[in-house]
Amino acid sequence: MREKKDKNTIILFNPMPVKHPVAIINKQTTSLQVPLVNVPLSLLALARMIRDDFDVKIINAAVDSDYKRQILIACEKALCLAVSSMTCYQIRDGIGVCAAVKEKYPALPVIWGGYHPSTEPVQTLENPCIDIVVRGQGEITFKEVVHRLCDNKSPGGIPGVSYKEVGRIINNPDRKFEDINHFPSIPYDMIDVERHIKDYKFGSRCLDYYASQGCASGCDFCSEPLFCGRRWSGIEPQRVVSELEYLAKTYNIDTFMMRDSDFFLNSKRLKELCELLIEKNPGIRLTSVNGRMEKLARMDDEMWALARKAGIREIFIGFESGLQDALDAMNKGAKVGQIKTCIDKCIKHDIDIRSSFMVGIPGVDAKEEVQSTLKEIHKIICAYGEKGKPEHVDILLSFFTPYPHTKLYKMALENGLKPLDTLEDWGDFDQFDFKAPWFPEGYFNLVREFRDGLPSNSGCGFDEWCKLYEDIMQRIEKI
Repeated sequence: MREKKDKNTIILFNPMPVKHPVAIINKQTTSLQVPLVNVPLSLLALARMIRDDFDVKIINAAVDSDYKRQILIACEKALCLAVSSMTCYQIRDGIGVCAAVKEKYPALPVIWGGYHPSTEPVQTLENPCIDIVVRGQGEITFKEVVHRLCDNKSPGGIPGVSYKEVGRIINNPDRKFEDINHFPSIPYDMIDVERHIKDYKFGSRCLDYYASQGCASGCDFCSEPLFCGRRWSGIEPQRVVSELEYLAKTYNIDTFMMRDSDFFLNSKRLKELCELLIEKNPGIRLTSVNGRMEKLARMDDEMWALARKAGIREIFIGFESGLQDALDAMNKGAKVGQIKTCIDKCIKHDIDIRSSFMVGIPGVDAKEEVQSTLKEIHKIICAYGEKGKPEHVDILLSFFTPYPHTKLYKMALENGLKPLDTLEDWGDFDQFDFKAPWFPEGYFNLVREFRDGLPSNSGCGFDEWCKLYEDIMQRIEKI
């Protein structure tokens, strides 16, 4: 362990999510999977718990130039370096930074957390550059760990922690998922907010925010159920409105991009929150508001109208597939017919749609899956295009990516995926264009061509899109 003296700085690092540059230039949509600059909410969630006791430095690779050099300088007098990572290029970038840190400061404790380390703690700790893993909801766990480090003590016994000790890896028991109302507000003042504001559709100053943590659903392709144990916690409506009002006034924000996994889960809370937003009228819009299609399809018109009046201008729905067999394989708990119901409701209530689809589910007929999914996407574009509103729909289309310990990862192994045995292997994954061994090359290339030609990506008109769609569908039929 390190000496406690003068070691009160904690560095929190958010690695690059993709190899290519992040879209710092503002764009209307993100359907080409070029990420916008996002607030490092996961790091701020940890920082809020320790800011009174430590000097916390947050480094976000997406906005901080020469971030590796910055981290190496900051680590000279640091208590520890903490890294948050999903299953993607963030792993590779994070490992590269940690290797440089360990070379210069071999005794500095390195902590990893986030979706991937939480689902693969042992494999993560097998990397020589990583000493401790914080699993799942990390606020309390991380606070306890850094206080132990400050006191030169082991993290032994802390729930939610995995760590190395005398050449072996120890997994402490899981920590109970906490009500997030027990935590302080996200401390936006700990970052340069101006560098994280973006243009997005309805406003020129859009900022990320979440009003809940976790997800109660159990989709078999997703890491979220493993990360949070299918638990969900929502911030009390009065506090949500108060925080949004404060952020809007302090940073001149006109639009919030909601980062919840399921904003619409609790109907009573949703109604109260919308009514408060209407009453307070803070003059803001909410975009990319995530909801489950089976829930939204059952939501009555009164609630839809209330949501629109409260400022919800765009809803993000993971439709995922136009083939029922694929939805069933994912354990989505939804029906293909609910896609149309949701689209009809959005159009009726003047709410934009942002939706995600994927193809390449293992064990599903590839041709039928691709044809059904592209047809369903075309129906959505037609629903808006025929009303002269093609700009009100944004489709995110990607290829199924197997994530560790999900049921569909096991299915992927049975269908020819080679096991990923090291942390580095997972870091080479392309979470948008993963080419599965069971998915034919012809379909893969045509799906990418289809995606590139989507109106939200190519800027083409509705008539031009329809011709492109027919051409691609004819070529798929011939495969």
